[in-house]
Amino acid sequence: MSPAGRDHVRERRPGAVPEAPLRRSSFLFRLTRLLGFSEHRCPVCGTPVEDDGAGGSGPEAGMLAHGLCPACARALGPYVGGRCRACGLPLPWPAAGQPLLCGDCMTSPPPWQGLALHGQYHGPLRQLILRFKHGGKPALAFLLAGMLADAASCLPLPDAVLGIPQHEDHLRRRGYNQAHELAVALGLLLSLPVRPGLLRRPADSPHQTGLTAAQRQRNAAGSFQAADVWGLHLWLVDDIITTGSTLRAACAELRRAGAARVDVLALARTPRP
Repeated sequence: MSPAGRDHVRERRPGAVPEAPLRRSSFLFRLTRLLGFSEHRCPVCGTPVEDDGAGGSGPEAGMLAHGLCPACARALGPYVGGRCRACGLPLPWPAAGQPLLCGDCMTSPPPWQGLALHGQYHGPLRQLILRFKHGGKPALAFLLAGMLADAASCLPLPDAVLGIPQHEDHLRRRGYNQAHELAVALGLLLSLPVRPGLLRRPADSPHQTGLTAAQRQRNAAGSFQAADVWGLHLWLVDDIITTGSTLRAACAELRRAGAARVDVLALARTPRP
């Protein structure tokens, strides 16, 4: 079977055991606390969490159920300020009748059709993403995917969802691909097919940290290779949008390979680098 035909559900190093989200029932949670077997702490700030997530409403209730303290659950709400509708860059609200687009997107529109974005990359959301990405906590994908699902409620459902792929050397070093973990969790939440085999990253591009937007764009160019995606509507998932160069390159390759529509979903957008 060709790589494009394999619908892998996990993209992990060999032998790794997938983590599942811990559903804390009231009885078991209180019993283990009473016996002194465990002390649950908020994954963002480390504050001990005494209850089992009851008492919230709406998105906050879902975050409390994943073990966040009430303060972090409130702080992790979606961003509601002005931002570029194409790339998510935070912007001041425009005057009436003016398009809500940044200068870069006016000059060079991104190759995706829709964007779903939860918040800005700072505060508790930044801490949570860093713990998920670099702290060996892939099970946080289920909490974060819930945020993505809420953000994407305005988009039409796709034929398949996939994360931005990593080169195998990078995947071996980290042990898991955070974008793929988000895509898997999102697929489970919304009953969507997860198709990581549709996009590969055959070359390991240099690290992007500290580079300008132009340097990032040069690094990302030619990094991806798509399978036959003719006529498909795809959701492409990543954790953070910095300049958008990686997503632009990946989306452009999917469109070149025949995708009818590509929407981008991300947890957070950084300010202009």
